[in-house]
Amino acid sequence: MPSVFYNQVEGLDVIGLRSDEAEVAVLPALGSKVCSLVDRRTGREWMWAAPEGPRFARVPTASAFDEGCLLGADECIPTVAACTWAGLQMADHGEAWTEAWSVDRKALLKGSIVTTLKLPISPLEMQRAITLEGRTVRFAYELRSLSDAPFQYLWTFHPMMNIQEGDRLELPEEVRQVRVDSAFGCTLGERGDVLDWPRAAEDVDLSALDLGRAGGAVKVYTEPLKVGRAAAVNEATGDGLAFEFDTDLVNTIGLWINRGGWGGYHHFAIEPTNGAPDPLDMAAGDWNRCGELQPGQVHSWSFTITVGK
Repeated sequence: MPSVFYNQVEGLDVIGLRSDEAEVAVLPALGSKVCSLVDRRTGREWMWAAPEGPRFARVPTASAFDEGCLLGADECIPTVAACTWAGLQMADHGEAWTEAWSVDRKALLKGSIVTTLKLPISPLEMQRAITLEGRTVRFAYELRSLSDAPFQYLWTFHPMMNIQEGDRLELPEEVRQVRVDSAFGCTLGERGDVLDWPRAAEDVDLSALDLGRAGGAVKVYTEPLKVGRAAAVNEATGDGLAFEFDTDLVNTIGLWINRGGWGGYHHFAIEPTNGAPDPLDMAAGDWNRCGELQPGQVHSWSFTITVGK
């Protein structure tokens, strides 16, 4: 069993799990965000933080994402982009990332970080359990409907990660094209446009995190996958990071590549998700790619992140 450790940052509790090979840490009061994921063999910190320093303070529900703590991985639910759906005003990046999650202290004795949140706007309650075995972190979820009517939702794990020279993305062989959600500072199309993978243009290699110019950013989605896997690898350093998931409820990968186009920052994200695009109204509408819970129903799913090649 991994060891459980505790720290504080600017008065906020940090809870983590540590093995000989990997370390993961969470900030329950700030959306239960994953603030650190370290390969202890190479020393690489995968979670990105704003170079001017993250703001370790809660922001009000429905704040814009860039007003929050720009660090690590957040849970986006029930939408990724702000929109209106089911008579509710859906917040940017959803409702979970701005809230303080409760911690199951008994679970910590068994080497598991279990946090729970009743969403402040949508009729949903989510529980997430993080465990660590060797170099593999497992994230297991239960999402319960508190609604008396069917309720559609998007869920996305949104990890902003550091870029190092030589990093490359790997997607399953079935991926030959990706679909644009948004693009900034580059000529890669508009929402719904289809790009070839990985050569989206003559001077663009998405797998190399290369948008062909500085000052660009793009968010793309795969079509529904049969193989639930995506990875980042670096042959020069020996680093690697692999996401794996069952494609029953989670069948899509979102990719965010930021080379200065958003906030002037450089980072990337591999995002397991149950649908697309970012706004729930479009995912539940024209794209028809989201989850739906019946009254009182529970959806359960999981994914793993394995550090190292």
